[in-house]
Formats: sequence, C-alpha cells, structure tokens
Amino acid sequence: MIKVFLVLLVFSFLPTSFVKAQQLNVMFLNPGHPSDNPTGHFWPNVNYFMQEAADDLNINLKTIYANRNHILMKSFAKDVIENKPDFAVIVNEKGVATSLVNKITAQKIKVFMLLNDLTNEELNALTPEQREYYAGSLIPNNFDAGFTLAEQLHQSINFSNSDSQSKVNILALHGDETSPASIARAEGLQSFITDNRNINLIDSTVANWSKQQAYEKVSGILKHQKIDIIWAANDAMACGATSAVINAGKADSMLIGGINWDDDIPLGRLSVSVGGHVTLGAYAMVLLKEQWLRVSKAKRVKHSIFQHSNVEAYETFMTALKQKRFHRCDFTQFLSNHTKAQTFSIENLICH
Repeated sequence: MIKVFLVLLVFSFLPTSFVKAQQLNVMFLNPGHPSDNPTGHFWPNVNYFMQEAADDLNINLKTIYANRNHILMKSFAKDVIENKPDFAVIVNEKGVATSLVNKITAQKIKVFMLLNDLTNEELNALTPEQREYYAGSLIPNNFDAGFTLAEQLHQSINFSNSDSQSKVNILALHGDETSPASIARAEGLQSFITDNRNINLIDSTVANWSKQQAYEKVSGILKHQKIDIIWAANDAMACGATSAVINAGKADSMLIGGINWDDDIPLGRLSVSVGGHVTLGAYAMVLLKEQWLRVSKAKRVKHSIFQHSNVEAYETFMTALKQKRFHRCDFTQFLSNHTKAQTFSIENLICH
C-alpha cells in the first residue's frame, strides 16, 4: 500500500512535458472549416470522428483549420514545427502537400497523408531521409465512388424511363482540377460513361466543392441544355445544383447525386449520395496508434469504405451522426492487436 502511494505521489509531481511525452501527440491540418460553411459539413465531421477515436485511444489530437485557403495551408508547417507532434496528418489538396512534407520532415517529424495521398511522382521525389519520416497514408477508393454514383443515378433514371435505350444527358460538377480525390472520382465517372453508350456527357465543369458556385453554374447551363442527371463530386455541390433545378421548375425531371454523406442534408433532398469516407480520420488514429506502439509499420492503405445511400445501414448511420452518438463506439476494437479486433466498416461503427 505504501509503495502504491509513493508511485502515485511521484507521478503527481512529474512535469507536464513528461506526462505529455507518454501520450501519442497528433496534429491534424484540416483543409476545411471548423463549422457550417458553403462546402458542406464534411470536414467538421472528419474532425468529429478523429476526436472520438483519439479520446478512446488516449491520443492528444490538435487540429488547425485552413478554411479552404490553400495559401494559408502552406503556412501550417510553422505551426507543426512549433508544436513538435509525433505525427502530422496532412491532406494533399490543390498540391500543397509537397511543400508541407518537405518542411515538416526536415525537422524529423513524421507525416501521415489522409484522404488525399502524395502522388507516386511526389513520393518518389522525396529524399531517403524524408522518406524515413513519411508515415504512410489512408485513402478511400475515389474511383469507385465516382463510378458508383454514376451507376446509381443511371439505374434510377432507367427504372423510371420506358425507353432505356434513349440518350441520357449528364452534367458533371467537379471539385477541382488537382486534388487526387477529385481526379479519381472524375475518372470513375468517365469509366461508367465509356461502359454505357446511351450516356451523353453534355457538360463538365469545376465548382470548387462549393454549393453557391454549383448553384450559379447549373442555373446558367439549364438555360440552354436539357439535363437528365447531375453528377456532383460532393454533396454540397449537389445541393447547390438541386436549388438551381428547383428554381428552374425542373425538379421532377432530373436526378441529382453527390458524394460525402453530409449530415445537414434533409432525407430525400438528393436522389443518391455515396459516402462513408468521412469516418476515415478515426481509422487514421488507429493506424497511427499502432505505429506508435510498434504493432505495425508505415504503409499506404486504400480502404474500401464507400457505400451508396440506398443501403440499409445509411439511415441508421446518418441518424447517429446527426445526434453525435459515436461516442458509444469503442474505437480500440479496430486495433489489430485487440482481443476482439473488428474490421473498420460502417456496419461495425454503428453502436446502438
């Protein structure tokens, strides 16, 4: 009893820096906004899942937000270097990652890529020493997301159309021209179009992930084009397109879908949404904890997480997200050395 008391006494007088050193420290450079914004709820929700997992895994998580400003994002290397975390989590949007990785790894701080990885060319350009501090990546299969969204929309319009051989006019709204996720989703869409000869891509434009920009662009295109399907690379743009279609009085003749599973969208507002990847920040916490514990090594992971909103789990998941009930989930169960280790999936995340 006396020994236990002495141990507790010693720990109570340890400096904060020592206690912090015993905890995994992670810094997340979030490219989005911390709350409601024109690009949707995706990035605030990414952070929500990361924090829930960090709490369960005893990880000290600090997040800074770029508010969709890639110039500001580049300056975050200074913040990381000042904080000296064990890992910096970076999203490769609009090509900013290379500069960040170069500066951060030069200070012997490990970097982990989330949702948008370095390209193979960017990775190969790293020096051997930089490569030592590249802690891997976690991305979803964005090609599949783009393909699945087009497939679900196409199936829906064929189901309601007596002449399945007639041409189907698709308008595509892309996020940007440089992010790996945006490029891969566009490639998925193009693959589906190539496989289906009755599809006519009448226009393809970038709306910068923005609800307002999508609204403005679709409003203009509707004045001179007949559209059957609007394919959007995220839900915010899909919602902007929906508003434009409603204002034009054409809501009954069009199917609109997006990607993200944003929780601020009323049920039925979109014809279909593809998502699930909003949870991957939580899985990143699991992978980093395993590296820190030396249970696993750095690796590039492409995780099959995407599902469409017509699956049974969708409504249950979205209800839990809106009510912020994922604190009920034990994220330690996704550690590979857990006694009852589970696969990281939408179904296993739903805790009633």
